[in-house]
Amino acid sequence: MKNRLFVLLALAAFSTSCMTEDIREDVSAADNASRQALMTKLAGNTYGEREPGSLLFKLDAGQADGITKACDLAATLFPGTEVTVSSATGVAPKNMKVAKEVGLDRWYIVRFDESIPVESMAQKIAQLPEIQTVQYNTYLTPTESDIVLPYIPSAKTRAEGKADLPFDDPNLADQWNLINTGSKDIAETAVEGADVGVKDAWRLTAGSSDVIVAVLDCAIKSIHSDLRNAVWVNQAEADGANGVDDDGNGYIDDENGFNFVGCKLSEDEPVKGNMLNWSAGYGHGTHVAGIIGATNGNGKGVSSIAGGTGNGDGVRLMSCQIFEGSKSTTDAQSAAAYIYAADNGASVINSSYGFAGGTFLKDEDFINGIENGAKGSPLEYDAIRYFIHPDNSNSPAVKGNIVVFAAGNESQPYSSYPGALPFCISVTGFGPDFRPGGYTNHGPGCKIAAPGGDLAIGAADYQQNKSQILSTGVSECAMNSNVYGSDYVYMQGTSMACPHVTGVVALGISYAEKIGKTFTREEFTSLLLTSVNDIDQYLSGAKTYNGETINLSDYKGRLGTGAVDAWKFLMAIEGTPSVLVKTGEAAEIDLSDHMGGNADGLEYLSVKIDDAGRNSLGLSADPVIRNGKLELTCTKVGSGKVSITATVGRDKEMEGGIGGMEFTREVSIVSRSFVSGNGGWL
Repeated sequence: MKNRLFVLLALAAFSTSCMTEDIREDVSAADNASRQALMTKLAGNTYGEREPGSLLFKLDAGQADGITKACDLAATLFPGTEVTVSSATGVAPKNMKVAKEVGLDRWYIVRFDESIPVESMAQKIAQLPEIQTVQYNTYLTPTESDIVLPYIPSAKTRAEGKADLPFDDPNLADQWNLINTGSKDIAETAVEGADVGVKDAWRLTAGSSDVIVAVLDCAIKSIHSDLRNAVWVNQAEADGANGVDDDGNGYIDDENGFNFVGCKLSEDEPVKGNMLNWSAGYGHGTHVAGIIGATNGNGKGVSSIAGGTGNGDGVRLMSCQIFEGSKSTTDAQSAAAYIYAADNGASVINSSYGFAGGTFLKDEDFINGIENGAKGSPLEYDAIRYFIHPDNSNSPAVKGNIVVFAAGNESQPYSSYPGALPFCISVTGFGPDFRPGGYTNHGPGCKIAAPGGDLAIGAADYQQNKSQILSTGVSECAMNSNVYGSDYVYMQGTSMACPHVTGVVALGISYAEKIGKTFTREEFTSLLLTSVNDIDQYLSGAKTYNGETINLSDYKGRLGTGAVDAWKFLMAIEGTPSVLVKTGEAAEIDLSDHMGGNADGLEYLSVKIDDAGRNSLGLSADPVIRNGKLELTCTKVGSGKVSITATVGRDKEMEGGIGGMEFTREVSIVSRSFVSGNGGWL
């Protein structure tokens, strides 16, 4: 229940003009005390643009009276001022047990006359002993991209040597981020296999319609020919009446998600927002969504990481709009978006935004604000903890939902926040040569790397530049006249790297569900972060970005654990070990590492590989086992599984033997044109 009060307190007996020196000194001391009180309780982003006439605060954990207590406190604020106090995020979270555990139930928003400076109100509230945390209700910074280029289809078609592509989407041949053949058409320095490693993973799964991915960004173009069958549909709202909260979740007409920009959050009545507006801006959210889940195998446009096989089996994309052109959500509205995603079925959130690198230098600064000793945390922090809590899991495969962030595009030596937080995955970006894009943040807070594009190494003619990331776009967005008329565009940045990891996470959840595996969130993310390709070996020499020389050695060990690899990740989910071999070289793999250490006690019976694996690895002859070692030569970059059967405990000296037991172990063979000195292990 929202409470409205008219604060009518007596005015001070003396005006400033008639104060004695002693009184002035007392007032000055009071001002200093109020400023100090604010600094000890202020949390979150203190630099962003603040919504006038509103302020967020969190009651101390001992204040169980909730809204009643908050209203009593508000009565001490300003004389003659109309003040309203209500729940900060409006709609009550579905799981109130978890909401209370992370402190969401103690967050409130106080609204007041916009003529009152927000900082003055903050200083007043901070003096109240019942208040634990004070936070300015700042606006998120809208996502931006340096350049958006229309896609010009390649002259090469499937009939001209591309028949080995797994899907019939005509533009897949130009998506190096999914399948990088090392073609010089992309870049002179392109490296075969510098991609997301998804081609072979598609043999196991291409996604599941049971897995919902929330995209916190600009709205997704739901009528796009490559996305219309991929967007999440809230069926009760789709079948219901306009202007009605048909499913009772507290939001009106949220058929494909909700537009949180400018919405009036309310706990008294269902929240009505503007329609999802994908034509505002330049289609950033649509581009991101296409990387994750554009429909595969529909004979149209592009392919995606988890977009299925054209049989309705791709992941579903929930649009949580937090940017609309130059407008964006406040902290309260963005927090509501995280709660909405958790309560409406999302297992993964893709967030291609963040506070600029350098605004916060360590986790404590982000949580507690700058230069203070607050014990509180920002509202968004608590909302993210609500989303990832194990009791809010929206997949039976992972106990806890996953949040993926872009590391940031400021070229700074640290990740932006909230991605830098230890329970979020912050993604850095590289180009088709495995070298970092000059834009990417790197260093502390960064967890893993993925394709983000690199305009600097592509063709001089921007219109022919293919070293960026190709995905779905919005033809109605005319911010760049070159983009108008194209529903497929190039963009680059960690905003593009981020959905690659999100897509791989969604693919992993889909596969874990398929094979009946269950993990904690920490176990699942550990498998992701260790299923990577080494990229440090490429970080030598220098490159030029925006006219400046970048020393690549500065990025060593600072892009995360390595480059995400979908095949390795699915193998880790299976529990199948992966062995990295170098393409074009004869390899000997010591089987004692995988079949048990007692090599003398084993008798190897057979080694098998299916046609898909044989073709992917380019094997001209089947693998053989000699002296306890698996021998093979892979001529192509690819991945496959070999099945090795052995017997243990058989008396080799006796005909037929006694006591022998057969057992079989699968081993994943990963052929790459690059092999690190440690054999690919972290």
